[in-house]
Amino acid sequence: MEDKNSELLFEYLRSILYDKKIQPLDVEQLDEPFRKLGRGLQYFAETFTETKQYAAALSRGNLSVQPPPRENFLCENLKNIHANLNHLTWQAKQVAKGDYSQTVSYLGEFSEAFNTMTQQLKERELKLKQEAEREKIHAGMVETYNQLLVEMIDRSEEEIFVTSADGRRILYCKKRNDRSIDRNEVYQMCIRFAQKHRSEESRDSFEWIWEAEDSRHHFYRIITGYMQWQGEQAFLYIIRDVTKEKLREERLRMEANRDGLTQIGNRHYFLEKAGDMLKEESSLTFCYCDLDHLKYINDQYGHTEGDWYITFFVETIQKHIRKEDVFARIGGDEFCVILYNCPYEMAERKIRKIQKEFSSGQTKEYPKSFSCGIVEVEGGNEELQVRDIIKQADHEMYLQKKEHKKKYRKELSVISISED
Repeated sequence: MEDKNSELLFEYLRSILYDKKIQPLDVEQLDEPFRKLGRGLQYFAETFTETKQYAAALSRGNLSVQPPPRENFLCENLKNIHANLNHLTWQAKQVAKGDYSQTVSYLGEFSEAFNTMTQQLKERELKLKQEAEREKIHAGMVETYNQLLVEMIDRSEEEIFVTSADGRRILYCKKRNDRSIDRNEVYQMCIRFAQKHRSEESRDSFEWIWEAEDSRHHFYRIITGYMQWQGEQAFLYIIRDVTKEKLREERLRMEANRDGLTQIGNRHYFLEKAGDMLKEESSLTFCYCDLDHLKYINDQYGHTEGDWYITFFVETIQKHIRKEDVFARIGGDEFCVILYNCPYEMAERKIRKIQKEFSSGQTKEYPKSFSCGIVEVEGGNEELQVRDIIKQADHEMYLQKKEHKKKYRKELSVISISED
């Protein structure tokens, strides 16, 4: 009897690990003592299949794939890779726009290669600007290039606008065929630009590429040049509507820095914001929070209930923090709040109040609580590392966690709270 059950379970496990299509297991064919193990393997097969499908989507470069809908610990590292890829995609977009301040510090050899590439691009852009400056001077001396320029303008899909050097007269205007869009506002911006840079000194130093936003929140990238236009000194503007690009970039930036379940900032967002805040003069108080017995709730009531537990915690925190404070989910059950100009004692009172409200609100069969460690940091401390602060706060949180485990151990006797 035992050989029969062992053989069925072994073949099912082998099929899970090696077959493209998992052969089903009829639990009823097992003897009673082995059926619970069979159902456990079926749960493992479902989780393993989710992980394979998620990994396959990522391997094809599908960054819009949704992670498994529940807390699948097999996918934890894949989710981190997914978040890293989203963040790297956003950074690559920024570099493509010319923001060479982007750096990567968490991906080993790739970090070094990426940072070297951005530095080389920055140097190359500088050389190109220098070459463009020389070309501008040369082009201004060669009036015969005007005819070629006119032909290129006629074929261009960009909008072309030319003003006199003092900005008082419009010399040329080539609009796109879409007459429903009024460009007068952006043309006025170009005229003001010409008036601002009409001195000889400004003409040698003004920026060649600039961006503008009109009152309808349309964005434009404008390439500007100082040149001879039919025998007259003039400013040429090549105008491109980049509103859709801006919206895509903003959406990508938000997705790369947002936690999918709670819609608050994720670990990438937190590290970036915390690093910037440490450079400011304002004092900061870090409150490192860890939800108690989340694993118990997931195991006993399901991951849907576990998700509710997390979101209820987030909603409770959000009621008590200000717009200028930072709140982020930095792990599965780990969160951090950074309070601006909030002394330690005040932060401690605030956290105690939140803990009381969290534990008493929305009555459930299980107790609701979280542990918290608080660390106050003086402003303007750029040398202090975010990870060192979190490590200190984590130590403080652990002391409270031990007390909470003692308090709730009897209530959570089904699964040892020490596994949480």
